[in-house]
Amino acid sequence: MRTLWQHRLLRVMTMVVTVLAACWGAWLALIPLVATDVIRLDARGYGILLSALGVGGLVGVLAVGPINRWLGRRWAMFADILGTAAMVAAPVVSTDMWVVAAAAFLGGMGGTLWTVNSRTISQRVVPEEMLGRYNAAARLFGWGALPVGAGLVGLLAEWFGVRAAFAVFAVATLALVVPFLRTVTPAALAEVPTGHAHHDR
Repeated sequence: MRTLWQHRLLRVMTMVVTVLAACWGAWLALIPLVATDVIRLDARGYGILLSALGVGGLVGVLAVGPINRWLGRRWAMFADILGTAAMVAAPVVSTDMWVVAAAAFLGGMGGTLWTVNSRTISQRVVPEEMLGRYNAAARLFGWGALPVGAGLVGLLAEWFGVRAAFAVFAVATLALVVPFLRTVTPAALAEVPTGHAHHDR
């Protein structure tokens, strides 16, 4: 925890992924209700909607190398903020299955871009003897945010409606833009050691 907190880049990356993970928890918890009651999908349509998320993740795996070379690591990671924002905002602005599915695709793709790049950064920044404990601390925030997001979106949906609940998470995601761009700068990334990353533990 001390290693995570004392390194500004790692600290902000952990904050960002905590909010993004909460959004994922919210989306996964509420999308069945949206699909059945708002978009009124049948089982086939719901399958397509969920598959879009997984296909996006697969495309992200295949494309992360070219995207990193084209946009750079910073903008590849930033794409996850925009993709997650689109994923949680789509049910607010549209009841079209294809719009929601396309946004889920972007969310899934962005999630993979973030995971690959952030893991590479942390493996190169964190001392090898601390890496296992650092990963455990970082994942406490990321994985821990999933049920928090699911519970919070349920309360918001109960009190204010489904669209308002998703809108709160969309705003929260967009609020990450400024701290991300101020912290994950070209200069900060230039200080990340190059060479082979440590093996993940």
